[in-house]
Amino acid sequence: MKPGRPILSLNDNGQSTVELVAGLIVLVPIVLGLFDMAVVIIANQVNDSACRDAARVAASGRPTADETTARATQVLKQVYHTGGYLEGPALVAATPLGIKAPDPVFGGPYSGSVRVETKITVHLPAPLPGVLPATQEFHAREEYPVTFVEPNTASP
Repeated sequence: MKPGRPILSLNDNGQSTVELVAGLIVLVPIVLGLFDMAVVIIANQVNDSACRDAARVAASGRPTADETTARATQVLKQVYHTGGYLEGPALVAATPLGIKAPDPVFGGPYSGSVRVETKITVHLPAPLPGVLPATQEFHAREEYPVTFVEPNTASP
């Protein structure tokens, strides 16, 4: 044994183990909570971005209810996730608002806007019992002005 070095007894080793377990009891839920929070933040960002893109594309064509829904659905099909922790985003509604059509003969721009609402379902990787439910649903809503211009059909 080297001089000046303390002698470890069995009690010291047991004390270290107890301290490690006590620390892990606190740290493990914190780390799992951080994983859950990261998944929720990513899901919310995916949903917001997809909703914004769907609203922009839905507002770029003729603003009828069927056509805006079809355009928004096409955008959401490209970003749809299934399996893992995310499910969606899915279209809740694509609604034309305050649409005023231009003169059918001379054409011109439409006025009004299109509102798109989407939802995404998140399955948390490590839900803490009694704190967070295992599945959460987030909604996003975006509104864009209609940018479609009806062509002029008048003959000179």
